[in-house]
Amino acid sequence: MDYRNYSGKYYVRLDKGDEVVASLPALCGKEGIALAQVQGIGGCGEVTVGVFDTETKTYREETVTGTLEMISLDGNITEYEDKPFLHAHATFAYHRDGEAKLLSGHLLKAVISLTGEIVLTPADGKIGRKYLDDLGIRVWDFS
Repeated sequence: MDYRNYSGKYYVRLDKGDEVVASLPALCGKEGIALAQVQGIGGCGEVTVGVFDTETKTYREETVTGTLEMISLDGNITEYEDKPFLHAHATFAYHRDGEAKLLSGHLLKAVISLTGEIVLTPADGKIGRKYLDDLGIRVWDFS
């Protein structure tokens, strides 16, 4: 991973083997970023996304390996338990059996196989997260 700060935005290049869900919070911790918007594109070799099941309060996960284009990454950085926390959704394109496929959902894992180009746009302030038992998720906490 390498990055630069231009005009208050962080332009991040993730390299082969970097894992998105781990790398971005680590960078935010290093740079003292408590709140940011995240956008990105790139090429991945292994991806796991989930769709939240409100009855079981768990993610229905799907993992795909191979050549995947991350065509959209959108999310935010907030804080949970005093650490940077990434909440992101993503869409990936890939081919299987001669057909183009899409994989979308809550991003649980994405390992870069080519490169990742991510923009972090920090904001002044801090938003925490709190876990709501009745929903089974972490929501923004403005207190």
